[in-house]
Amino acid sequence: MLLKEPYQFKTLKLINNTETIYNINQYITIDYIYIREKEKIKIKPFSNQHLTLNPVFLYGLSDVERSIPAFNHPLINIENNWIAVDLRHCVKPSTDKESYEIRNESEYQLTLQRFILTGMWFVGRESALYTLKLPHFSFATWLSDNLSKKFGLDLSNQLQLKILALIYYSHLFTDYYTDDDFTKLLIRSKDEIIVPKLIEEIKDKISSLENIEDFCKACYDVTKNIRLKNLDFNVMVNLVANNWIGYAGKELAVLSLEHPPTWISLVYSSLTQRSFKKSYIATIVDKMDKRGKGEEFLKALISITREYKEE
Repeated sequence: MLLKEPYQFKTLKLINNTETIYNINQYITIDYIYIREKEKIKIKPFSNQHLTLNPVFLYGLSDVERSIPAFNHPLINIENNWIAVDLRHCVKPSTDKESYEIRNESEYQLTLQRFILTGMWFVGRESALYTLKLPHFSFATWLSDNLSKKFGLDLSNQLQLKILALIYYSHLFTDYYTDDDFTKLLIRSKDEIIVPKLIEEIKDKISSLENIEDFCKACYDVTKNIRLKNLDFNVMVNLVANNWIGYAGKELAVLSLEHPPTWISLVYSSLTQRSFKKSYIATIVDKMDKRGKGEEFLKALISITREYKEE
């Protein structure tokens, strides 16, 4: 099931962003019209036939921004047609206060990538992101390896959970999972030499896969391993929370359980930013980066996102 934006996630929707949205609207009206002229990278609006989201960046250059608390994820306001991102954790005002300097390149690139993918996702570009194979197989290995180590599972259960995670990831891209979606998954899985019949057997044991709670329940339904009987959302959160490092690392890892744009951004940063290499997620991605798959993924991602960057 599609999680349209980060703040719809179970733990993040408890945050009241009403005042933040109001203050960002003030920032746009009073200051951003001038600040955007100083931006070092220009991102085009995200559009479909129904709406347009204009990009808004916070740099810490204006007085109005001081009234806006830090927010860790792209924030969307449909009423005023914008999507905002907070860069204040990775940039700083220049000495003359007229522009800004990047003080953490790795965090800056991750935040920018996640912003673009989240905007694309919100306006209906899910199919473009699903074409990226490496994040799909890395996601399945991430969950199955985590669970196998935590609960001491054998290779048979680990393979079952990997297949379940492959199916679950494909469900995250649509509200209406069809036979065609499953056929696409079968075709893709041949890359990992997984027998289609085994995938079909796993699928037949699943009742629902709309969110991570459903995935947790399905882990027991698929394996019948008593160790997984009490697996739930809280256990899964505790299991993956420390799998990423850096700014808001725990939130990013947990959000990745249901939000592919965030997960794809972590895969991207695992391959391109040295400071994240020691994270558990990066070790998973490194293990999956065989026969040029990482390079293939990066080229495809650049191609997909290029249209949103102004030259």
